[in-house]
Parts: sequence; structure tokens; C-alpha cells
Amino acid sequence: MAKKSQWTLVGKHKLELSNLEKVLFPDDGITKAEIIEYYLKIAPTLLQHIKGRALTLIRFPDGITGENFYQKNRPEWAPAWLEFVKLGKEEKKDYIIATEPASLVWLANLASLELHQLHSRKPDFEHPDYMVFDLDPPEGYDFSKLVTLAADLRNFIESFGYSCFVKTTGGKGIHICCPLEPRWDFHTVFEAAQAIALPFTERFPKETTLHIKKDARKGRVLIDIFRIRSGQSIVSPYSLRGRNGAPVSMPLTWDELAHLKSPTEFNINNVLEKVVQNGDAWEGIGAFAVDIHTHRKTRVVKEKKLPPNRKHKTPEQLESYEKKRDFKKTPEPEARIIEGSGTSFVVHRHHASHLHYDLRLEQDGVLKSWAVPRGLPPHPGVKRLAVQTEDHPMKYLTFDGEIPKGQYGAGEMWIYALGKYQITKDKKDGFYFRLSSREVNGEYRIYKIKAKEWLLERVDTPQVNYLQDLIEPMLSGSADKPPVSNNFLHEVKWDGIRALIAVEDGQIRIRTRNQNDVTKQFPELTVTDKAFRATCGLFDGEIVCLDKSGKADFKKVIHRLMSTGETTIQKGMRSNPVHCYVFDCLYMDGRSLINEPLEKRREWLKDAIKADTPYRISEAVENGTALFEAAREFALEGIISKDKTSKYYPGKRSDQWLKVKVRSTRECVILGYNPGKGDRSVTFGGLHIAERSDTGFVYRGKVGTGFDDATIKEIFKQLKALKEIKKPIPDKVMDEKITN
Repeated sequence: MAKKSQWTLVGKHKLELSNLEKVLFPDDGITKAEIIEYYLKIAPTLLQHIKGRALTLIRFPDGITGENFYQKNRPEWAPAWLEFVKLGKEEKKDYIIATEPASLVWLANLASLELHQLHSRKPDFEHPDYMVFDLDPPEGYDFSKLVTLAADLRNFIESFGYSCFVKTTGGKGIHICCPLEPRWDFHTVFEAAQAIALPFTERFPKETTLHIKKDARKGRVLIDIFRIRSGQSIVSPYSLRGRNGAPVSMPLTWDELAHLKSPTEFNINNVLEKVVQNGDAWEGIGAFAVDIHTHRKTRVVKEKKLPPNRKHKTPEQLESYEKKRDFKKTPEPEARIIEGSGTSFVVHRHHASHLHYDLRLEQDGVLKSWAVPRGLPPHPGVKRLAVQTEDHPMKYLTFDGEIPKGQYGAGEMWIYALGKYQITKDKKDGFYFRLSSREVNGEYRIYKIKAKEWLLERVDTPQVNYLQDLIEPMLSGSADKPPVSNNFLHEVKWDGIRALIAVEDGQIRIRTRNQNDVTKQFPELTVTDKAFRATCGLFDGEIVCLDKSGKADFKKVIHRLMSTGETTIQKGMRSNPVHCYVFDCLYMDGRSLINEPLEKRREWLKDAIKADTPYRISEAVENGTALFEAAREFALEGIISKDKTSKYYPGKRSDQWLKVKVRSTRECVILGYNPGKGDRSVTFGGLHIAERSDTGFVYRGKVGTGFDDATIKEIFKQLKALKEIKKPIPDKVMDEKITN
């Protein structure tokens, strides 16, 4: 029987996919189509870790219950665009290199469930860029004990000056990876790993061993350092494993590992959601690369002032920098030569006469610099002008401060991103390079178009596109009173419409909590250049109408929300203008901010929002009790208390944000309901309510929260028993399609 197949386009490549309905995980009912879908969706994150690496595949053509085999050689019938490299003894093996989502789809179609990576990257395959410690426990070993042992090993490794990143293997073990500068061969790196592992096993002789043979381990955990040798591999981060449940080799933070109950907790069904909501735990791992401790030299930093009228390559590069500055007046570093690693970069946010960003890459002992007026490109397809400026000294990597008025480049300068970079491909007119840092992690291309003008573009796709994806707002918990801890900031709870405002190259898109686009309802909020000091950004806020006393009027803003005709919208804008109180910033000019603490995000927010526009900063105070009493006095809805250190968790409810309502009640009647969705599809989603007045009923809006399951069922039972009345009030009720 002929194989069932279909053609699909992935990026620029047309692929033939076969036997999509074939079940590869029989106990779980997981098909090849689902495997392909997983690798395609996780590709932006997975490729950050494996792009440029030689891969060993484990294929399961008949599923995990059938035979499986390792494959290192690229098949002869592989497509011409699939990149490979000759490695091994006498360079006889053509190792596949995954460079784009199409590569992963093609491999998944071969039932390559597992991807295993060698420890070096193109173009330098002889020098590993990390050291790995594989904790391999015996059968039946308590996983919580393994976690404790991993924490002990981490502390020991870090005493040698390394940063430790951890992941599950997708089996019963744990991998600890320590990023390295790729300067040393495999044997030298192995010796460095051995110099750490040996004293550790001597410290814990009853729990650990370096003996490979199982009969010599005697129930102890193998600290496997032998995988770091040339030609060896480890399972790649985010790779599936060919085992029941389709587990994944999952990068974690150390805190997440401490709370992990099972090494196979993460699988094909929950990994993507975690990455989208929490980010990649190994984000910017390359920025933490160091030399191996056995070959570190105590460097005596030699600084030289720029010698007058003396030709020398590096000082000459800094002549222009020095001539433009008076170092008696500016805090900028002087034109001195300092030896660097050759791989450092920094991006500055520079408030000069015109706000711009400065991209600086270490080359030839200085920082090659470009002014990028509109910031780093957020995703492929966007090109940014980059104007080459004078070379800067290496100490500019850590410069953060204000250049005084009257000096060249006067204005405040912030470090926007700081880390390591690698040139991945040289071109005649420029080069490709990968940035690795906690702030920015991506691959870019820069090329010259004329004189000092270059174009900068991003070539890889981010896992989350904050400007175009449907991002959900973070939700708060509840409390009866404000927390008294000094770790909290407190804001007014605005009685309006929760909205996420996406800004991209002069365009604004406004979406409610339910992802309904309401941009056209609020034309006064589409003032990009006037309101925002950013080319791209995603902001969280509340849209309100204010009465004469400055209090939010919920009825008026709902009326604005429900306006659909152009004439009605324009009339509403004149009679009931809205303001948007912005209280958070998730993304700005090429950089995600969700993992920054709230205090830091608010700094960026204050810098990004201009004054005297419909957008206003939602002010925060430290005295929550006083603010709550003021809210009570002025009959406001309440306050929101937020932990200063809290990250932003899209779509999640967290007690790091607490809603503290002023308890006031009104007697209302239920007019009707909207059908429920999801878990409430058999009952109601929201109840339409009205308040009695002297002239009849006044519509007060819709409420859908605060009910337990029993109450929901009882209310719905009573509603279904009532006789339907057409148009019980003259007011127009909230449209489910546009309401939040």
C-alpha cells in the first residue's frame, strides 16, 4: 500500500509529509502529526540552542514500541537545502545541522523523536562551548535525593567560577551545563570537568561515583563527565524522548527543579505553554561563558592612554572618540586600551537630542558602534537603519549614566542589553551574528548600504511575538486589606476596561482581556508618536472615562465601548473622551520585560510614556493603608497591591498582585445572560444587571466572576425557569463580541 502523504510549505521550503496519522506513542495515542506540530511550534526556542550544532538522531519509524536506531549520517536523499558538516575520524560522517523550522519538520517526518547534540557550534567544531555533568541515578533512586545532590554539585561547580544551567534529561537523570568560551579542545575541557568531578565524588563517596560500569556503581549516582569527549552528545534541550508519556528534556530554573516531583513531569502536552508563559529558563546561556578554570590566567590589565602622533592600530581607532569628548566634563570612559574576550556586546538606550539605541560589538580591541534610531528589529521582515559611529573603548560595555549638556551625545544613557555575541556567517557586505543575554537573545544580520549607513534585521523568529500574538494580561488574587509589607507597591484600581496596547511602527492595536480588538472604538488613543517614547511596545492598562471630579465613570466607558458607527464613535470621543492609565510594560523595542521585577518594568514604563497625552502612568505608592482609606473616602472601587519583585505572568493569576476592593453594595436585578464558554458552556458566562431608579431600571453592565459552581448552577436553574421578556430596559446591553 502506498504511503499517504501531503505537501506543506514551511518557510521557503516545500516538504512532503507522510503517514501523519501513524501512532508513534501507542499508550498515549500521539501521532506523527502531533510530533511534527510540537517541533514546529517549539522551533524558535529549540533552535536557539541547537542551531549550528551537529546532531545525532534517534529514529522510531514504527513508534516507541518498535525498533529504534541512531543515525549520524545525512541520508543521500536528504534535500539539498538541509545543512550538514563532515566530522568524526577522517571526517567520514555527514552530521545534520538544523538551521530553521523546516529542518525540524523534515527530521520529525523521519520519526526522529530524539535530537542529540554535539557540544560545539559552527564554525568552530573543535572547541566545545559548554561543560556538561550528567547525573545518572540507579534504578529506583529517589528523585528528590537526586535534586538535592544536583544542588550540592551546583554549589561546588560554581565555586570554580562557572554558571550552572540545569535541565531534566526526559528520563530519570539531570544535566548540569556550564557555558564556556570556545577556546579549548575537548580533551582539555574534559580534564577541567574531571578536576571538578573527582573531588566532588570524594566528598560524597557513598552517593556518587565516576565508574561507568553499572556493576561498579553499587547503587550510587554516576557523575558522567565522559559525554564531553569529542564525538559524544547529550539530548538537546526541548527534545522529546522515545518513552511513554512523550517526556521532554526540559530546561528549568534551579527553583523550579527544587519543586519538581518527577523527572518526566514535562511532556509534549505542557512544555509549549510553559515556555510561552514563563520564557526559556536557558535564555541567554551563552552570555555566561567563561574560560575553563584550569587555564585561567591572572591578567594584569594594562591600560594605555592614546599616545599623541603615534601610529598604532587600536589607539588610532579611538582617535575620533577622544577628539569629540572633554573627559574633564563627561563621565564617559577615556580612550584607553583594555584587553577583552573578543565576544562582548552592549546595547544602550540613549536619550540624546533624539532617542535612539546604540549597538556596540567588540572587535579588534574596541567596540564597533552603530546608532539605531528605531531600536532592534522585533521579528523577521523588519529592517532598521543603523548608522555607524566612532569606535568606543571597551569600558563602554558597563557605562550607564548621563552625559552633561554641551557635550557630544548629551543625555541619559541606559544599558538595554549586555552579553556575548558570535559572528555566525561573514558576508561581503556585512555579517550575521547571534546575541546572547538575559535581555536579548536572537540572531541578526547587519550589512552596509552606503558610506556609514547599514541595515539591521532579525533573521530568527522569537518564540513569542509580543506585538502580534494574542497575549493575555496577568490577573490578580484577592485580599480583604492591603499588605503591610514594604515589598509592595499600591495603585488605584481603575473602574474601566482592561486593555493591552500594542505599538508597532506608528500603529496601535488595542485588545481587551478577551482578545477583542477595540481600537476603532477609541480613536483618541491611536496617537503613537505623541504618546510613546518607543517604536515598538506592549503595555497593560485600563481605559476609563473620568467625571468632573476625576473619578472613573464605568457606564460612560461602556457606552464608548459599545459604540460601533463612525459618527457615534466621533461624537462619543468629543462628549466622553477616554484616558488610558498604563501600569505595566511587557515588551519594548526588541526586548521582553516580563521577567524583570515590577520596579524595573515601571522604570521602563515611565521612560516610555510621554506627558500630556490620553495615556497616563498609573501612579504607585508605598503606603497601601493610606491609599485604601482614600479609595474608601472617595467611593472608588478599590486598590491593587503588587509585589515590587514580581514578574509578569501572562494569562495567569498570582497572589503577587492583590485586588483589595472597597466593600460597598448595590441592590440590582438580573436582566439576562450571555452563554458560557469552556467549563461554563452549559450555564452562563456573564449576567446582565440593572439598578432600580425612580424612572425604571438603569443598566449597570455585566458580571461574570465571584460565583462558585453551586451558585452558578442554582442561578442558571432559576433563570431558565423564567419567562423571556423582550427588551426589558431601553439601554443597549453589552455586546459579547466587544466587551471585556
